[in-house]
Amino acid sequence: MNFGLGFNSLRTRIVALVVAFCILIGLIFVMAANFAYMSYYDELRQRQGLAFAQNVAQMYPELGKFDALNREEVENRFEQMLLLDPSSAIYLLDNSGHVRAGYTKDRSIGSKSMLSLNPIKQLMSAPVGQTVFGDDPEFPNSQALFAAAPLQDGDMMTGYVYVLMRSPRVDSNRILMSSSANRTALYVALGATLVSALLVLAVLSLITRPLRRLTNAADAVSAGDIESAIEAKAMPYESRNDEIGRLSRAFRAMVTRLREQVQRVRRMDATRREWVASISHDLRTPLTSLMGHLETVQLRGEQMTDAERKRFLEVAMQNAKHLDRLSASLFDFARLDSDEVPVEKAPAHVGELLDDLAARFSAAGHSRNIDINVDYAEGLPMVPIDAALIERAVANLIDNAMRYTPEGSAVTLSAKADADGVALTVADAGPGIAPQDLPHVFERFFQGSRHREGRGHAGLGLAIVQRVAQLHEGTVQAANQASGGAVFTVWLPVSA
Repeated sequence: MNFGLGFNSLRTRIVALVVAFCILIGLIFVMAANFAYMSYYDELRQRQGLAFAQNVAQMYPELGKFDALNREEVENRFEQMLLLDPSSAIYLLDNSGHVRAGYTKDRSIGSKSMLSLNPIKQLMSAPVGQTVFGDDPEFPNSQALFAAAPLQDGDMMTGYVYVLMRSPRVDSNRILMSSSANRTALYVALGATLVSALLVLAVLSLITRPLRRLTNAADAVSAGDIESAIEAKAMPYESRNDEIGRLSRAFRAMVTRLREQVQRVRRMDATRREWVASISHDLRTPLTSLMGHLETVQLRGEQMTDAERKRFLEVAMQNAKHLDRLSASLFDFARLDSDEVPVEKAPAHVGELLDDLAARFSAAGHSRNIDINVDYAEGLPMVPIDAALIERAVANLIDNAMRYTPEGSAVTLSAKADADGVALTVADAGPGIAPQDLPHVFERFFQGSRHREGRGHAGLGLAIVQRVAQLHEGTVQAANQASGGAVFTVWLPVSA
């Protein structure tokens, strides 16, 4: 999102929305003021009309005597009453709503000689402040502001004085602006609206400024410049405790993790290229040797002595086994790296598993004058494991240890229980692991500065061990012993 100029900017859109909102509020205020004034004006006129109608009814009680009514005299009297407001009209209505006499500017009762009494009754019972409109005899089907008062003939009500106030409505906007009080109210409202708009814009600026910083940092990440995106000046609002602060901290954590992932991918890519070169050499060397010795036997077999032929075939067999170990490591890791690798756990005694492995490697150890020692206490708990996978992992560690243990030394296998699980360790008496290699020894295809896994293993043996531990919800660690040599620890939980 662009926070610069242009309508696509969030800032511009919000400013436009605030301005439109202020204009709308101003228009609503003007319309409300106009409506309030007109309602007040109509209410005031109706109250004045009511007072006028009551005075007429009290001053001229003979108006209620319709049988002795002199219509012409009454209309002349009404005309005198309305000299100051000739646009209004006065009518005498009987109890059925018939117009018995009246005066308008044209001295005509009009075409509608009968009016509805419902508005009059409503006006008589209406609460103070409610404006009621009634029929206009001169304009059928129209309503106008009116006032009324009952007429009496003795104790009997005979009709009503009906005052119709047809004066044209005044220009409310002109009256509003001509009034000092109204002008002051309008100016105050406009000023308050303007101040509110300025405050909203100020708050908006406080919100959009950090968002612009975060957007710039996101653009830097998009352009590949991750380092500049996590600098302190790119996100100076992390110390805030509001949503902006949380967003800044979350963004920094995300970018930091992204940087770590990118560095890991780059490191893995470099490792992969190194591994490809290494595995190509590891494959080609024994394969070339194998083919060369077999071709020699094929071409010179009849001329070779039995001892020479046997020696050539033994070297060819060693190279074939070398290739088999390498391909087996690749196959095993590809199988274990799958998300759906089956793990068939069953309770097993890990001490007995170490005994079996020591027996398996004893012949190889004897040939190199290396002892395979086993050390574990009685009463080890049963551990739910896939015995084949754990055996494969520990065998990788033993094979790795024997390659770096000098003759006359020993490889020690041990098991020790703690509150939550059992730790299996394989310790050798070799040169140990270079400190810079320790954090990476379990990465796939990694071959350290001392190449502890040696040629033919493609740097996958320890990666397989880590994967097996993960499949058992356990862990694996590598360290150097104070007395020399490396020690690898596989921890397995007791609970399944």
